[in-house]
Amino acid sequence: QFRQRLAVSILSQKPLLIKNIRADSLSPGLRPYEISFLRLMDLMTNGSRIEINATGTQVRFLPGILTGGEMEHDCPVGSSTDDDDDDDGNNYDDDSDRLQYRSIGWFLEGILPLAPFGKNDLTITWTGITDGTCCGVDDPSVDYFKASALPV
Repeated sequence: QFRQRLAVSILSQKPLLIKNIRADSLSPGLRPYEISFLRLMDLMTNGSRIEINATGTQVRFLPGILTGGEMEHDCPVGSSTDDDDDDDGNNYDDDSDRLQYRSIGWFLEGILPLAPFGKNDLTITWTGITDGTCCGVDDPSVDYFKASALPV
């Protein structure tokens, strides 16, 4: 619901406060891919303000104006030399089942509701994982979006 909450906040121009993000987990707080999504929201808007507490368990998001335009975004990825993979090739760290990164499709799902509402056409050059099943979760692949989504 993280991505949807941010999208609704931007479209409604209402501030958002999310508390206790994985507060009871061995590794509390936001994951790298969620922080990357917040950066993407900041890129897509003008005047947004994002505040994350020191532990990453609380986010305050004050939405800006959705501008669109041309931008580049790097989705976080692991490398083949990372020791974060379990026996199944999933990208979890050693101290918990903490998913570290997601494919580009995860990010596309989050911005799809926002894309038509920017002041300018949205063009994003992506860098990251295109295969939705590589991360040990079933994110939609880029090919899935190309074959199924309407041009937005």
